[in-house]
Amino acid sequence: MKKNKIYLIVFLLSSWNHLYANDTERKKYHFLVSSVGHTNVEQSARGISNSPNFQFLYGLNNNFYLGLNYSIGENGYKRFDYLPTNSPSTVRIYQFSTSKNSETFSINLQYFLWKFIYSSFNLGMEKGFSVERNNFTLIRGNNITPQPFALKTVFDDRVFGSIGLGIRQEIFNYFLLAFEYQRGYIESGKINQHFTYNPEYYGNNLPYMLESYLFDSFVNGNKLRNSQFQQFYISAGLAF
Repeated sequence: MKKNKIYLIVFLLSSWNHLYANDTERKKYHFLVSSVGHTNVEQSARGISNSPNFQFLYGLNNNFYLGLNYSIGENGYKRFDYLPTNSPSTVRIYQFSTSKNSETFSINLQYFLWKFIYSSFNLGMEKGFSVERNNFTLIRGNNITPQPFALKTVFDDRVFGSIGLGIRQEIFNYFLLAFEYQRGYIESGKINQHFTYNPEYYGNNLPYMLESYLFDSFVNGNKLRNSQFQQFYISAGLAF
């Protein structure tokens, strides 16, 4: 009896979708600009910075759309950071610089379930980037001592996939407004660390960052893992 009720509900929903999913005529080409909020559900993978997205969708038929999505990411920048010291009269600084990051590409498949409500399947890649730390300097009083140490971190490309549910509606025939929620998995991504330093300068000690890296790797066993993430899209655009 319970199985018959379940079958009946599925049949009614399928019939309802068949009757109403096609009652809205949609234009074939959709172009959208989106503001995106990206958060990791777990903190085991590196995050992706929020940045504007550009999406182009082509209607294979009235309800099924194939799209390409590009996130411009963050441009590279440079800044000076500080390292901790044991003496209040001593300052250690270094230059931190990064290449363009959080740049993503994805392919989207969207199917309108009913009127302006659609589901989506998304498969994409985050482009790799690098971070450099160099120009280490020790400042003690009036003495400024350059320290022969540099660290370059290379983050490889990584793949992600998600499913989503959204609403998108044409207004005045040509304008689009949309909202979508996505949830999926993203790779941890490989990370390569390249240390360069002069052992004669440091003697029996190790540079602070190398020491911290070895401690985290072998003692704490800190490793990034594949992680769940979620995204919120608020979009506007044109239909033609």
